[in-house]
Amino acid sequence: MIRLLTRAEQDELHHRYRNSDLFRHWSPLLNRLEWEMQELDAMTLYREAEIVLQKLRLEADHRDEMISYLFKQLLADFKTIEDEQGKCINRSIEQAECSSVTVMAIVLTSLMNAVEKGHEKEDFDNQPMCVAIAGMLRNHAHFRFLFEDFFSRQKDNRGKKIVITRSDPMQAEETLGNMDDEAQKEVKDMVDYIEKLTAGLQPIFNEHWEEWKQLCLNVCLDKELYEKLKNVTPRHNTWKMNQKMVCNIVGIFRQHLDINVSVNAINTALADTQLGYYLRNHAGYGTSDTDLNKLQHERVVKMLPKVA
Repeated sequence: MIRLLTRAEQDELHHRYRNSDLFRHWSPLLNRLEWEMQELDAMTLYREAEIVLQKLRLEADHRDEMISYLFKQLLADFKTIEDEQGKCINRSIEQAECSSVTVMAIVLTSLMNAVEKGHEKEDFDNQPMCVAIAGMLRNHAHFRFLFEDFFSRQKDNRGKKIVITRSDPMQAEETLGNMDDEAQKEVKDMVDYIEKLTAGLQPIFNEHWEEWKQLCLNVCLDKELYEKLKNVTPRHNTWKMNQKMVCNIVGIFRQHLDINVSVNAINTALADTQLGYYLRNHAGYGTSDTDLNKLQHERVVKMLPKVA
């Protein structure tokens, strides 16, 4: 199932994406699909493409084998969408297929964008994944339509030649510099707020405190994780944000950096309420102790400055 983004979430992602040449080239076409074909909004589709890329990035070997598997998951997920009120809406097979194809087309252009100028005819690391996507979808009418439109536009609205800055999604990491000023401020404010909430951990983390601050920034730069941080979980907690998720991340940090301090000591430094379950069971996927799924947990671990 795909959760539709709220208007506020769409605005936040737009501020993050709009500095990207690739997004700006896709944006008019994605918006047109929404207007003319009742497709899902551009931010939701682009976000799903980034989630696919994140899954591929976590695989060290045989990434091309993952392509058909991830496409199958998209087909299933896009059959049902959840609106802002939490209502589930069933979609036709054709609608789910078009959305899935659009997402994979975005993924393909992102992977192709790793090619260095002047080396277009040479093999490159992402090529097997590109071949897998193109081989799977090349005869699909919607895929051909998307690529014809995407590559036919050679000039921007000012009449200047369109140039898309090279970037490899299998290596590239999000930075503040990729966002516009409003998005940068939102991220910085969230990082500052988490640091304030967890300030009691500074004497406990000791020499690792700067590494903790860096992890907070890395998590906030991740679009999906940033969205989750704003969910008030548990409900009505005094932090007025995702306290469970922050505690899960603290637990990951403590374990993987092998910080020799008890969970009880960390709990006392964070709050008067009982948070030990969230700190200990950060990998308890599917339970009430963690707000992270396996993929999100793996991403946080990968963000750590050091891994024991």
